[in-house]
Amino acid sequence: MTFIRIEFIVVYGAEPYPTDEWWLCESKTFRFFHNLLGSRAAVDIKQPTTQEERNAVAARANTQLVNVEMPLYIDTIDNKVNTAYTGMPTRIYLINEDGRVVFNHGIGPISFHPDGFENAIENYLAGAKN
Repeated sequence: MTFIRIEFIVVYGAEPYPTDEWWLCESKTFRFFHNLLGSRAAVDIKQPTTQEERNAVAARANTQLVNVEMPLYIDTIDNKVNTAYTGMPTRIYLINEDGRVVFNHGIGPISFHPDGFENAIENYLAGAKN
């Protein structure tokens, strides 16, 4: 029997809605709906300008939003991963052992369809078993 391991990771990059770049975060309307929906996401974050600041923001987001046993990687302050994978605003990739992208769900959140990712994993595993 052959076992295939799939590893899930999170890559945290540039803050998508920083208060110093995205005016809506500061609006009372945004905060009203944010609170109404019960979002745990922080809305008081400025865009980090150093790697240390980004690391701290990523750790906070990981605790508040993800909080699961999943490796967290943090993009460099010059956004090398985002540039390579066009990671904003949301991306899900399946990358094989050779480093080749075998599934890219498309630009999120419009093309964000997790079911497609599940199907891609199933197809990948079925093909790897043959």
